[in-house]
Amino acid sequence: MFRMIFIILITTVINLNASNYSVKFKGITLGEISSLDTLKSNYLQARVTNPIAKFLIRKKYFIFHSGDEPKIEDAKFRRDKNMILFAFFQSLSEKPKYKKYQINEIKDLTLECESSQCLFLYRKKGKIGGKGTITFDEKGEFVKLVEEIASVEISRK
Repeated sequence: MFRMIFIILITTVINLNASNYSVKFKGITLGEISSLDTLKSNYLQARVTNPIAKFLIRKKYFIFHSGDEPKIEDAKFRRDKNMILFAFFQSLSEKPKYKKYQINEIKDLTLECESSQCLFLYRKKGKIGGKGTITFDEKGEFVKLVEEIASVEISRK
């Protein structure tokens, strides 16, 4: 009986940790994302865990969004100007070998994927505005997103 409870407890802890993600900005951990499901609605919600960040923004959540601001109370909002969320969502849902998304006449995003990583490049008026990699494990599950220009990193814990 004890062995069965122990196995269930270990499995629960492993599953809880597998679905948590760390968010870093310019090398500083800001918080933790519990689910990537909100990407379908064009945003990510991170619970602020860094004491300095909590003091500075005085909010419980940090919301990184590309559409309209979601209706979430006690949150600091930041708009995704470099198409990071769009590239992230497309890499998780489609993982195309090569695809160029024409956002409008002055903006485009190129996404190139292999089995273990996707590279994305966002251009605005011909200049690079966003660039990064999205890494996957051997099962094809998300491990890490690194955006080089905005210095954003989202990684599985």
